[in-house]
Amino acid sequence: MDSVLPSYSDFFEIECKTLKLIRNRLCLRKTLSHTADDAQKMLGKGSGRDFGFCTHWDLIYHSKDCRVFLGAIVRRESGKNRILSMSYYVCVTEGREPPTKILRKFHFDYVTEAEKKKRPHPRFHLQYGGELPPGMKNRGVTDEHIKLLLPKVREPRIFFWPMTLGLLMNTVFCEFPTEDTENIRKDSAWKNLVRRNERAILKPFYRKCADLAGRDNAVFFDWVYV
Repeated sequence: MDSVLPSYSDFFEIECKTLKLIRNRLCLRKTLSHTADDAQKMLGKGSGRDFGFCTHWDLIYHSKDCRVFLGAIVRRESGKNRILSMSYYVCVTEGREPPTKILRKFHFDYVTEAEKKKRPHPRFHLQYGGELPPGMKNRGVTDEHIKLLLPKVREPRIFFWPMTLGLLMNTVFCEFPTEDTENIRKDSAWKNLVRRNERAILKPFYRKCADLAGRDNAVFFDWVYV
């Protein structure tokens, strides 16, 4: 299952292209000014290191002032051009400066054989709750905010597709639509970026899933869980 992902350097380049588009494309930079600034800071760090990114934007959700955080932590296997683990997250908080409580938090993880834990779980999975990533702590969210979600409770982990910043942001645009985000989704440059992410990440993933599920001598979930 590991072979469905590109090398770490190729994956890093995919994410940098997303950050460059956010920084340079006017409709994105105008709507997501904080994210454009965060993209510039991340791009200034260069390559050859683990990829860590966090950003946020504000919205009205159920008639309340809320903030959406999203980000990624992608780790490179030491001495190799392979992804060791990755975690993408999206979190909605009530309140902004500072947030007063967490309403929802999900993360999308990938774990290799080298990183597997005592209890088997899907290589690619969706998980509710979880601990706070450093990027959110740096933006005023505390462990006190997340304790009602019981972050130490880790099950269930639900098998899910691999994520990228572009795919995650596009998902958030769909879930919290505004006139501005709808315009972003219709933008030709953004649509091309999402298509490239789908071809690079989702197409080989689903091809692998179809191949494994179609074998007579194997059970699909034996491959899914590590």
